[in-house]
Amino acid sequence: MIGAEGFFVGKLAENIYNGDYMKNFFVPIVVVIAIGMAGLVAIRFLGGDEDVWVCTNKQWVRHGNPSSPMPQIGCGIAWQEQTVKEIGVTFSYPADMSYRKEIADDAGRIRTAGFYVEKGSLENPTYQLYALYQPLETVTEKELDKVKTGMKPDTVKEAFIDGIKGVEGLIEISGPKAHYSTAIIKEGRLFTVSTLKGGD
Repeated sequence: MIGAEGFFVGKLAENIYNGDYMKNFFVPIVVVIAIGMAGLVAIRFLGGDEDVWVCTNKQWVRHGNPSSPMPQIGCGIAWQEQTVKEIGVTFSYPADMSYRKEIADDAGRIRTAGFYVEKGSLENPTYQLYALYQPLETVTEKELDKVKTGMKPDTVKEAFIDGIKGVEGLIEISGPKAHYSTAIIKEGRLFTVSTLKGGD
């Protein structure tokens, strides 16, 4: 007669010989590994921002297969925020540029509010953005048509500033003062933003 100990050892030997013990041991391990792999695959495809543009060494580098086009600005650039309360705008510009504001008033009433964002010297900037707002002049859409007449026809296109529709195009002036200009009507007032690339 076989004792309880002998029966257990005999059953264990039989299970190992038949593969039942190995099956009972490895099945849970295989299941855990399979669940872990499925989780990793789900995180990769459902995780969100895997396919993006990454700024590396001041250059945009594709990471994965981003659906959006490569950003044109912002890689490696430090930005400053500026608010021009007289115009009611807040914007950001590169930290290596300078900002200055010009206000013209009549007895405390603002006639024009303007600002510059420039790179290089004041006398000969390599880049200049100039914005002008005229709070005392109420204008209509016809003013945008007047602005268009000063633009090179094949450059005129629709433009938006802060969701407000306007026009944009090249203002041709002989010499180095040719510039791109965008004009909108902000709260019934004309607001223009012009860019001039100088230093040539």
